[in-house]
Amino acid sequence: MVITQTIPQPVAERYLNALKALVSTVRSALGTAGDLPQASGWQKDMLPFLENRLKAAQTALTHHAIGDQDPLVTLALKSRFLARDMDGYSLGFAGKELAEQFEDRRRLVVFAAWQVCESAGVV
Repeated sequence: MVITQTIPQPVAERYLNALKALVSTVRSALGTAGDLPQASGWQKDMLPFLENRLKAAQTALTHHAIGDQDPLVTLALKSRFLARDMDGYSLGFAGKELAEQFEDRRRLVVFAAWQVCESAGVV
């Protein structure tokens, strides 16, 4: 059993906010895509995946607030590999600006997840 260190609230919130921003970018991209065939995989697979991850993060932060860090640590450990989980899905169909914004925000999620794990002492 791994004993984790206390994760500071700002670190936990940074992770949640990074996920919110990523989901928001995907929603914006899908809103501009219309009926493009490239958007169907995002609509069917990736958006629900990210929304579920965001919902889990919101629940994990609730647990974190009462002293239970395990859900947050478990989720953050998974999020370190977000790029791999999304391999093959590009937001290029939504234009260069949104595609770049997506890449930046995905990196921020991974970095914030790593910070959570590092703060907890599990990496």
